[in-house]
Amino acid sequence: MKPIQGYELANEAGEFKRLPAGVYGVKITSVKDNPENEYLEVTCDITKGEYANYFSTLVAAGMNDASRCIRSYKQKALPFFKAFITAIEKTNSGYHWDWDESKLVGKNVMAVVAEEEYLDKNNEVKIAFKVVDFRSLEAYKEGKIKVPELKKLPQPVVQEPVAPVQQDLFDSVSEQPSNNFISDDDLPF
Repeated sequence: MKPIQGYELANEAGEFKRLPAGVYGVKITSVKDNPENEYLEVTCDITKGEYANYFSTLVAAGMNDASRCIRSYKQKALPFFKAFITAIEKTNSGYHWDWDESKLVGKNVMAVVAEEEYLDKNNEVKIAFKVVDFRSLEAYKEGKIKVPELKKLPQPVVQEPVAPVQQDLFDSVSEQPSNNFISDDDLPF
């Protein structure tokens, strides 16, 4: 193996305390518009408390940015996009959305972090977390934000095996002719 440039200067990855599902005060760190697909790609980081700078620490360690989320502005998703913008406007006094997504960087908002199950490469069930919603500081103070329950993988339907029928098919046939016997003469063809 050839030496990797920057190896000597790289920090060792440490252990990360798992971010629990909940509501966190965040600052938007980047916004990228994708006009061909009609969405904004938004990333953020936690601003205060035990988990301050949590997402940037993950990224610096080479891990996925769980704060990265998509805010679609397609016509069918417009109510959700408006809720996102309204949460930012209500949280940042004096800010008014002017269709310049670059001005969202640095704005504060409350992020709802949820957990969901996934299958890893060994087909084992693991739990991941990600930002699923943005809400206003006002909604947080009023206790109006609900954190979704763990999103579980669909459970496969397990059917109980059916025991084979051991009955002899001829046990139920009577050797006596039935009174309901139909002769060939009674058939219309």
